[in-house]
Amino acid sequence: MRSELNQKGFTLIELLVVISIIGFLATTAVVLLNSARIKARDGKRIAEIKQLSTVLQLYFDDNNSYPATTGCLNGWCCLGHGDAGTCWNGEYHGNTALDSFLSPKYIGKIPDDPLNNTAKYGDAYMYRVGADTGGAYATLHWGIEKSNPTAQDCANGSVGNWGAGSGIGSDYYCMLIIR
Repeated sequence: MRSELNQKGFTLIELLVVISIIGFLATTAVVLLNSARIKARDGKRIAEIKQLSTVLQLYFDDNNSYPATTGCLNGWCCLGHGDAGTCWNGEYHGNTALDSFLSPKYIGKIPDDPLNNTAKYGDAYMYRVGADTGGAYATLHWGIEKSNPTAQDCANGSVGNWGAGSGIGSDYYCMLIIR
C-alpha cells in the first residue's frame, strides 16, 4: 500500500492547468502573428504606392500629362488589372492601355495589393486623373488594414473611412495626390 502512494504522476488539476496555459500561449501567438501580417501588408502597400507615385511622376515628366483613364468607372481604374480584370468587389476594372503606358517602360510589373482578388473593397490600387486651378494631378487610392491610421501610414496622403463592414480588416483607406 505504501508503494502505491509514492507513485509519481500528474493529477487531473495539474494537467488542466498545463493545458490551459498552453492554450493561452497558442492564442496569444496567433493574435500576434495576425498583427504582424497586417503590419507587413500595410508596409508593402506603402512601398508600392511610393513606387507607383514615382512611376507616374516619371510618366508626367516625359509626356506632360498623366496616363488617361478612359473607359474606367467614374474615372477610377484598377492598376495592373487590364481590361478583363476587376477589383474592389467587382465594381471597378482595369484598363489595358493604361497598364501598357506604365509597364514595362516605367516599371517592370505594376504591383497589386497584397489582398488582391479577395472581393473586398481595398483589394487593388486605384488610379485616376484630374485637374484643378493648380493644374493636372493624379490620385492613388488603396485600402489599409491598420485601425485609425495617420497620414504617415498613408504615405503622407489623406486618410478616409468608408463605413463599417466594407473595409479589409478595418474601415480605412488612403488617398495620395500626385502633382
